[in-house]
Amino acid sequence: MNMDVTYRNIRPSPALKGRAEKKFVKVAKHLREPIDGHLVLREEKHLKIAEFTVTGSGEVFKAEEQTGDMFASIDGLMTKLERVVRRRKERNYDRLQSGSSDAEDGFVRPSRDDEDEIEA
Repeated sequence: MNMDVTYRNIRPSPALKGRAEKKFVKVAKHLREPIDGHLVLREEKHLKIAEFTVTGSGEVFKAEEQTGDMFASIDGLMTKLERVVRRRKERNYDRLQSGSSDAEDGFVRPSRDDEDEIEA
């Protein structure tokens, strides 16, 4: 698990990075290795904005949160990201368990006799 933090218009803080790493552990447990994360913490006017991009399990997940407090932005961001990653994991698991075939999906392949009638 690798996580980079970029600070824009804000001073680097070990407390912010520690909070983000602590919350990122919850997200990382739903992904397979290797996991790369890039967190951008920035301030624009009165908003504290946190953006996070995670690459793991062959997929890319992005999330953004804006609040008046940077710690709240990090917490909200990680909550959103965890929900998205968990939902994707559950959907993939459900697809594997259902073992769907073409007939179950409502698609019925035409027989050879039907193709002859279509061409005529």
